[in-house]
This record gives sequence, structure tokens and C-alpha cells, in this order.
Amino acid sequence: MAKQDKKQANKAISSAETAYVRRRPRATRPAGESARARRRPLLATAATAAERDVRSGRAQRAAGTETVTAPTGPVGRRQRAKGEPGNVFGADPHKRTLTATVLDCRGGVLGTRVFRVSGDGHREMEAWATGFGPIERWAIEGASGLGRHTAMYLARAGHDVRDCCPNRTNERRRSRQGGKTDAEDSVRIAREALADPDMPVAFKRAAGEAGPDETTELTGLWNGARRSILKSRQHLLNEAETLLCELPEEVRAELPDVKDVRRRLQALAALGPRRADPATALRLKLLRDYTHSIAELDARDKEATAELEELARRAGSTLSQLCGIASRSEAELLVEVGDPRRFTGEGGFARFNGTAPLPASSGEGEGEPKRHRVNRGGNRRVNAVLYRMAITQLRCDPRAKKVFEGARARGHTKKEAIRILKRHLSDVVYRRMMHDLEARQASAPASQPKTTRRKAA
Repeated sequence: MAKQDKKQANKAISSAETAYVRRRPRATRPAGESARARRRPLLATAATAAERDVRSGRAQRAAGTETVTAPTGPVGRRQRAKGEPGNVFGADPHKRTLTATVLDCRGGVLGTRVFRVSGDGHREMEAWATGFGPIERWAIEGASGLGRHTAMYLARAGHDVRDCCPNRTNERRRSRQGGKTDAEDSVRIAREALADPDMPVAFKRAAGEAGPDETTELTGLWNGARRSILKSRQHLLNEAETLLCELPEEVRAELPDVKDVRRRLQALAALGPRRADPATALRLKLLRDYTHSIAELDARDKEATAELEELARRAGSTLSQLCGIASRSEAELLVEVGDPRRFTGEGGFARFNGTAPLPASSGEGEGEPKRHRVNRGGNRRVNAVLYRMAITQLRCDPRAKKVFEGARARGHTKKEAIRILKRHLSDVVYRRMMHDLEARQASAPASQPKTTRRKAA
């Protein structure tokens, strides 16, 4: 009997609790708030929510400006102690917009936003970034390309602007296989700038100088125009060679038996008009048009070459005095190298142009050999200039022959001996460019800073 009374009492208590739960009013929540948001910890801060929004890729739009983080200014920013390194800025620019990220000195994301590529957008970006605290470095991906306007604005404002090579962020993204968004790219750019204090200064300038150099910029424009002229002319010469080979045998017999396409085109133009079938007549017409186009490109090539020689003289360059360097190669070096002071020395310049071999040793120890392998990286245009310089000097310079024969006597192959000669010529070019820079600064007004050689690391 007592056991039955106890069961009925427990049943009554359970019914009362169920009724209480059913009668309990449902908690109200703001409109648009999800059940998942109500399960978040109550102590989560606005900064933590902003970082979560960046990782999930959600974006908001306010006043025509797309924002990734909710706060418009720093949230809970601590005071920067004296002597502590500043924040780092990274930007992923595009034609009309750029995505910017600010990191603290320990790599924490302070904020990410999207701005317009315009004067107002750049001013808003600068005010937003400096609102988190002083910025130590401003890293722009492709500062000479899509990020040119942003880099020029920041350089004119007196900031330390760095150029982040797009290959660096691409390699990190491929290794992680974490997808791709502009916000993630800007974070990676900022992290690259934070991890590498020696990231190249924008516009290939030395440390302490900002903005593009006028002479170097003009040389780059003329050098790019001449490169396009050469490609177009070579394309026309290849097509003319094909059409000349397709001409009837009686027409080809009247042309000189040489490989030079220009001489055969000139001889064909001297033959004058003749009766022919429609296909042959069209080929002759196309060849006449190619002849005029090639002559026009030759004139433009001479103009570009004359301008490049004048710009090289204005820059005070004497690279053309070295055996194996013509005006085109000299312009290529001036454009690709920029200010030679931005390198740590001859070794840094050799790593830049790919003539320095890469270490490839394993199991190193006392008495063990240190092996190296060929460097396939570096600036291949400068590397090509050094290769042409080496091949030319092997024909006419006794010093180059001595270096080459010495390498062969030590057991190196011909290709390895040429690489050793290229490494030697890399030092020659670097020393000549430094000498030209010092001579130019010596003749400049005393208000300009003097050149200081950086010791090799």
C-alpha cells in the first residue's frame, strides 16, 4: 500500500512539473536572430563576432561601402607601449575596389574592409587603418600594377609602402587548399608583410625613398613599347616567310636564294605586278602589305631605341660600355633592377637575377661536401641579359674566356661553366650600377642624400 501511494505521489509531481513547463512563456528574441545565435556565449565580444564574420565570408553594405567586419573602428584596442612595433596593413587591390586588412604586431586580425579605388576611398581607408593605431608597414599586392594608385597615394602621404609579389600569396593558398576570397587574400598579404620586414619597397626604390622615379618610369614605358614592336615585327616576318614558301615555283625562282626575309620581300616588290591566279594574287597583295607594315615597325623601333639611349644617358648609366650590353639590354636592366641600393649586396643581386645557385645539401657535417643546384627562379629577363652578355664576351673578351676555361679545368661542364661566368658578370653589372649611382649623386645638389652601400648578409 505504501509503495502504491509513493508511485502516485511521484506521478503527481511529474505532472505538475510538465504543466509548469508548458505554462512557461516562450522567451522573446529580436527579429532576425537565429536559434544558433541564441546559443552563442553571452560573453562574446563585438571583436570576436567580427572575426567570425570574416572567416565565414558574410559581408554587409553600408553607405555604398561593403564591409566585412561589423565595427567601423577599433573595438577594445589596447594602448601601444613605447618601443612596441606597430600594426601591419595588407591590401588586395582590383580595378575598382580593394580589400584591406590590419593586423596587430602579433598577427591578430583587427579588421577587414572593402574600399573604392578613388581619392575619397583612399582617404577613408587611411583614416580607418590608422584608427587601430600606428601602421608600421603598408603592403600592397602588385604595387606597380593594379595597386599602383593605392601605393602612390600612400607613398605621397609619407608611409612605408611595400610591394608584395602575387606569387607569395598564391603559393600559400595552394599549399593550404583553403579556397580564395579577397578578405583572405588581404589577410595573407598582411601576414607576409609581418613575417618579412625586408619585403621590397614599392616601385623598386631603396629604403627611405617613396614614389616612382620619373626617368625609370619613362624608360619602362619605352622599353615595353619596343618589346611590343619587336613581337609584332617578328610575327609579320614569320607570316611573310610562310607566304613566300607558298608562292609558285616560277615566282620563287626570281627571288634571291637567301634566308633573310627582308631581302626576298624587297626583291618581290621590285618585280612589279603580274598576272596570276586569285590565290597567288592574294598572297602577293598580303606580302606587299606586310612589307609596308614591317618598314613602319622598323621606323618605330629606331625611334624607341633613340629614346631609350637618351633616357639611359639622362640616368647617368654606363652599362652600354660593358662588352655584350646594347641599348635594349641596358634599358632592360634599368627597368627591372630599379635602385640597386635595395639589394643587400652582390649576393642579393645574384639571388634576384637567378645566377646564385641554390643550396641542395643533406646530411651536412664536418668534412661533408656542400652541394648546390641550378637556380631556375629569379628575374628571368635580367638572367637573359646576363646570358647574352656571357655568350658575347666568350667571343671577344679574354677575361671571360679565362673564367670559362678555369671552370672547365676544374671539371665543370660547358653549361656549368657558362653559369659560373654569368655569376661573375652579375657582380660586374651590380658594381657598375652602384658606381653610376654614386657618380650621379656626387654631381647632384648637396640637399640629396648620399648613397650608402649595404653589407652583404
